[in-house]
Amino acid sequence: MPRLALAVFALTTLPSFALGQPIELSVDASEVARKVIHVREVVPAAPGALALHYPRWIPGRHRPVGQIANVTEFRVRANGAALDWKRDDADPFTVRLTAPEGTKSVEVTFDLLLAAGAEGGAQFMTVASPKVLMLNWNDVLVYPKVEKALALTFDPSMKLPEKWKYGTALEPSEKEKTGYASFKGVTLEALIDSPLLAGEYVREVKIGADDAEKERHRIVIACDSPDGLEATADTRKAWDKLPGEAAALFGPAKPYTRYTFLLGLSNHIPGAGIEHHQSSDNRLPELALVKSAERKAAATLFPHEYTHSWNGKFRRPADMIVPDYQQPQQTRLLWVYEGLTNYIGWLLAARSGLMSADEARDYLAMTASRMTNVRARAWRPLDDTAAAASTLFDATRSWRSARRAVDFYDEGTLLWLEVDVLIRTQTKGAKSLDDFCRVFFGDGPGAPAVKGYRLDDVLAALSAVAPADWKAYFARRVEAVAETPPLEGITGGGWKLTFTEKPTDLFSAMEGLSKGANLSDSLGFQVSGEGLIGDVVPGSVAARAGLAPGMKLLAVNGRRFALDGLKTAVGGTKSGGKLELLAESGDFFKTHALDYTGGARYPRLEKVEEKPDVLADVVKPKTK
Repeated sequence: MPRLALAVFALTTLPSFALGQPIELSVDASEVARKVIHVREVVPAAPGALALHYPRWIPGRHRPVGQIANVTEFRVRANGAALDWKRDDADPFTVRLTAPEGTKSVEVTFDLLLAAGAEGGAQFMTVASPKVLMLNWNDVLVYPKVEKALALTFDPSMKLPEKWKYGTALEPSEKEKTGYASFKGVTLEALIDSPLLAGEYVREVKIGADDAEKERHRIVIACDSPDGLEATADTRKAWDKLPGEAAALFGPAKPYTRYTFLLGLSNHIPGAGIEHHQSSDNRLPELALVKSAERKAAATLFPHEYTHSWNGKFRRPADMIVPDYQQPQQTRLLWVYEGLTNYIGWLLAARSGLMSADEARDYLAMTASRMTNVRARAWRPLDDTAAAASTLFDATRSWRSARRAVDFYDEGTLLWLEVDVLIRTQTKGAKSLDDFCRVFFGDGPGAPAVKGYRLDDVLAALSAVAPADWKAYFARRVEAVAETPPLEGITGGGWKLTFTEKPTDLFSAMEGLSKGANLSDSLGFQVSGEGLIGDVVPGSVAARAGLAPGMKLLAVNGRRFALDGLKTAVGGTKSGGKLELLAESGDFFKTHALDYTGGARYPRLEKVEEKPDVLADVVKPKTK
């Protein structure tokens, strides 16, 4: 798409093929409890060669995730007769067939088998428990190969188990179809951009500071049990502040007509957050709204996905705008798409009250510590993690410090905090990154649209707010290797990263949810409750002692392994206690003596008294 092109999701300017002949899509999820969804599709077609695509590259996933391996019972018929089809040799997501004379449409039927748990990257797919379904339409359709694929029209309908309710950004249709919920015709682009959440226990919560905001913003919650549907009063208050804080940041113009947060709560589907123009697909444990630790851990989820309506959906890197769902996206600017969004998500979480100011600083401390422990930064720049994102999302969590992961999220938070503090310092508090956001994202048309950007556009908008050599700055911070992460947002904000023997409440909450121990800042490794070693920091005490990912700890100082025992032993090293770990590697055993006397070390931020508290200004609410 041309640079800075603006494409609105219109339903009135469509190719004659799609305008006159919508594709009929019927999805039967009545057997979702046994993880099977049935699909029937009627695709307008003429006699001759026909290619059908199964969507592969879905916006927001940043790599190919199509569930083609879980598509079964795939059949095509025309005029009542079965047609032979053949998979494309070079593209397994495409099937080819020949429609016979007299064909006006082909009927495609198939079943989608849902992944069990988190296998196969299921956190980004259609998932279900016996009580909750999160449906992504791209998993349950094929579309013909045409020049303007995104503008193809679909008439979608959905059959759910009895008594189930649903929420979606799609608008209901007046057409009646027995046993099915029908929706108004939409483009393929809008359909794939509008997931559906359903369940037996569902409630809707309108959010906003006034009636006008509440009419445009809602949360639809589906939970495995009614026990998890009720949010605390503080959470509800923060939800009500979120749309107003976003408007104060981006300006009053919206890139959506109405916005729906879809929240699926289940212990049987993997956690996730996936952005869309007018909704977001959010997945958390069953009691995430009830339990304090889980609420804290998820504080930035809604703000992050909501921010994507502006950054990632409306404004999007130009190289990530493609004409269909088969062509790869070029992801080098994910440090803007995701990194800036991660920072704004943290910002809005603090400003809305989803996290306190103390928790916001603790979040930064954990992020700074985590990025400091990434030793691969000495050979791999941040820019490369974005360019290679498709190879990193599903990579093993082991060796992350040595290899890097999708660091454009966490390091992006530190990077854009640094930019924000630099602007505030340079302009003596007159300007901030808020001003950049209003300039860059603030012209939303009040409906879904796509407007591309390139790095030069980002640099120009920053210079309009605070003149500086931003190109050189990002070349140093993003394109060059660096031994340390960008911490000047913290130090310039009046704080410094320190380590203490007692963890912060947020650290304890996150560690507890992981059911393991994060000793990265002391021994240099993480370990599960069963003793399985995860990531090991290269050059750390653990690495020098010979420990590696995949080993299993059996004993600590001669006693059976337990997390509490390990933590006690680590703390005891400060007063001369020894630390010997018996580890199993395959069918081999070895005792590893760790040369360490530093005791427990957990990250937190400490105020630098002689410096002004710029971080307090950063997270200060903009609305009452």
